[in-house]
This record gives sequence, C-alpha cells and structure tokens, in this order.
Amino acid sequence: MKLDIHAFVPGPFQAHGQIEMWREGPIIRLRAQGPFNREAVLGLRRAMVDLLQGDPPPAAFGYVLELTGSMITSPESMEEMDRFLEQMAALRQPPQAVAYVVPPEVEARDIMLPLIEAMYRRHGRRFGAFDTLASACDWTQQQLVSGPDAQAPMDSE
Repeated sequence: MKLDIHAFVPGPFQAHGQIEMWREGPIIRLRAQGPFNREAVLGLRRAMVDLLQGDPPPAAFGYVLELTGSMITSPESMEEMDRFLEQMAALRQPPQAVAYVVPPEVEARDIMLPLIEAMYRRHGRRFGAFDTLASACDWTQQQLVSGPDAQAPMDSE
C-alpha cells in the first residue's frame, strides 16, 4: 500500500513538496521532494497514522527517507515535525532507526541535516544520514538487529 500525502491534506491550503510512503517488511520507506511547508508535514502525519494502522510494521521497525530537490522547510514546518515525532511516539513504539538518504546535490543539505538530526535525537531516535539508498538500508537493518538499547552513532556517514 503506497500512500501520498496529498490525499491527506484537507482544506484550502495545499502541501508544498511531495512525500509518498510504503512498507517493505520492517522498514517504512519514504520518498520526498522538497521544499516543504507546514501542510506537507500535517499530511505526512495523517498518512503515517493511516499506514501504521492499515499495514502495521513489526515492533522493531525503521524509517528510510530518500530526499531529492530541496530540504528547505519553514520554521513552522519544523515545529510541526517536532509535534509529529511526539504524536508518533504516543501512537505506538517509535522506530528503532531513522535513515535519511540525502545526496550532496539536495538543496540546503548542509543547513537542514544538523537541525533534523538534532530534532530526532531530542526525541531519542537513532538517526543516520547517507548519500546512497544501499548504505541507508544496510545501516537501518543493522540497527534493527542490534536492538532498541544499542547506542546511536555520534556521526552520520
């Protein structure tokens, strides 16, 4: 089941950016193209709730998000993302690992990645940033095998 955030954005304001998601075994895959606004994050939350309830992953699961285009997002979107992480933890056990695939050509990569990593770490998530999908998937699988109490790496690839 592949979901698109645009199906989850009611009201007069449209989501800027594109995010689709689906589950592959214990990994929830996301493909995103920015820049993003607050409505995109609201759509992400609604779509993720739908996915977690309609096609729930096992207890030990992770996210792998592939980004293209731009990572630029507004401060309001970052605040909404912070609330999203709180709400997802309240809905069910949070993911054991979150991996972002952000090639060097993605706009604002060097500005946004440290902010996003800090936000995930504040919420107790293991976070890794990678240039390739293969390395992100390998790392995520390793995190799932190592269990929930393993230490998060201090530096991303």
